[in-house]
Amino acid sequence: MISIPRAIILTILISGLSGCVMFAPRYQIMHRYEPPTDPASGICLEKCTQKLEACQQRCTSVYQSCLKRIEPLADERYNKAVQRYENELSSYRQRMNSRFLGWGRAGLGWGGGWGGSPWGWGGSPWGWGGPYYGLGYSYPFYYQPAPPIMPDRNREFDRLRYEQCELECGCQSVQDACFLSCGGRKIVEERCIANCPK
Repeated sequence: MISIPRAIILTILISGLSGCVMFAPRYQIMHRYEPPTDPASGICLEKCTQKLEACQQRCTSVYQSCLKRIEPLADERYNKAVQRYENELSSYRQRMNSRFLGWGRAGLGWGGGWGGSPWGWGGSPWGWGGPYYGLGYSYPFYYQPAPPIMPDRNREFDRLRYEQCELECGCQSVQDACFLSCGGRKIVEERCIANCPK
């Protein structure tokens, strides 16, 4: 068993470590680009800009084509989700109705009827309809289940868009390779973004 002084010391150490983690400086990797110093490199950099714009246009075209392609898939998923929702909703209503009627029989004592037990009242010599759990109660406490969630076509479309269309085009890597081939420099820096030391 830990003694009281030792417990106090452990609490202080844990609090101190938590404070260190909470207020520790946060850093982020940044990229800084230095253009080439050669005046003749302007034509090369202009070609890099053209390559970047062409890559971005291709990326936009592929993205728009992907959006058109997933439209029927979104409709198919949505229709299946609606059928599944209707089945789940029907089952949910049946469960809720049976629970509601069960509560009525158990709480009010009219479900079991007379003659359900040797004592004449459903299941207990002191109550009606079921086991006796105390005055006014026959069944344990029951948490009401959550109803099924109604499907949303936009949500299905957004899920497909994220899975199949939100892809990295690689234009930045093309731009970096062209920029470096023209004599530029890409410098990696670590900068403090929060809780920075003064």
